[in-house]
Amino acid sequence: MLFYANAVRIERNECWRMVSRADGYRKGSPTGCSMPVVWSGAVRIGPKRHRVDSCDGHVDGLEDVHRV
Repeated sequence: MLFYANAVRIERNECWRMVSRADGYRKGSPTGCSMPVVWSGAVRIGPKRHRVDSCDGHVDGLEDVHRV
């Protein structure tokens, strides 16, 4: 089971959501979501707004979403 990490990935063609690693080595450290990107949208981090990409499972929380 994956849990959201307190981190965000702002790289094109990579899902924006960071998740915590499962049981094992370095449990709880953030890693990138490995699901394929199918959406693009914007996320606000502090006062700044960033354009990010997302998988189907992490599209919630994005603004101005469109399919890529």
